[in-house]
Amino acid sequence: RLRRGASHPRGMAGNLDKPLKLSISLDKPLDEIIASRRSKDGGGHGGKSHRRRNPRNDTPYGDGVNHIKGVSVADIANAPSGERTLKVSSTTPPKKLAGSIALVCDGGCGEAPLLLPLGAACVNQATKAIAIARRDLLRRPAALLDDAADDDEWEPTFLSCFPGFRDDSKRAVSMQCDKEAKAPWAGAADATLTVASGTNPATLAGAIAGKVRQGMKVAARACGADAVSNAVFAVARAREYLADDGIDVYFVPEFDKEFVRGEGEETRTVIVFRICKAA
Repeated sequence: RLRRGASHPRGMAGNLDKPLKLSISLDKPLDEIIASRRSKDGGGHGGKSHRRRNPRNDTPYGDGVNHIKGVSVADIANAPSGERTLKVSSTTPPKKLAGSIALVCDGGCGEAPLLLPLGAACVNQATKAIAIARRDLLRRPAALLDDAADDDEWEPTFLSCFPGFRDDSKRAVSMQCDKEAKAPWAGAADATLTVASGTNPATLAGAIAGKVRQGMKVAARACGADAVSNAVFAVARAREYLADDGIDVYFVPEFDKEFVRGEGEETRTVIVFRICKAA
């Protein structure tokens, strides 16, 4: 049986017409021979896998996701739908990634990119980048309007994110950015949920889904990579919980400051997730 997540084209199908080199493996069980062959050909955890989107992840774009390896951001900006993806590592500078997001939003067909983070630190960097890109996209027109014929030529871009699970294991998320035509809900939230590093995303997702069903404006506050990652995973799960109700949600991340309890006037930066119903 082909293990879920294994690299099918290179790990198995591509070798069906090639005899295994049994001359050095006659004393090994068949499972070890296949595992050894996969390891050499790039299969398994170390090789390339074809990621497929979760069918319940109804983001605004096509069903296929293909990361273009070894090309520039400009090439990705001109790529067709389904190939406008940006990988995110734990060392990716959020400001640099934010610039790449804005470039992709402006290029080619104009669709916003899909971010592929892996691990809490990567999700944290991706979320920060979305917050920065969103802020910059709203500020940018002030300079561009000087060359415009009139102010009506400019329409604001409200960047948002639809997180979804990459596969049924729910261990990794993809973060589909989108360009909303209207701003997220304004004013104070009806319910603000505090997210910590030890917060259970499934429990948080249930709270989010319940309050969204009640028509409440929901926000979540997170500080630190693990807490931010938990919030993103929770919104991904909440989307699944709400799917049967015909409701989809996305989040808009923003930076905020809060006082550190017991530290006088010392403050820290947190990320506020405004959770909104999709149109």
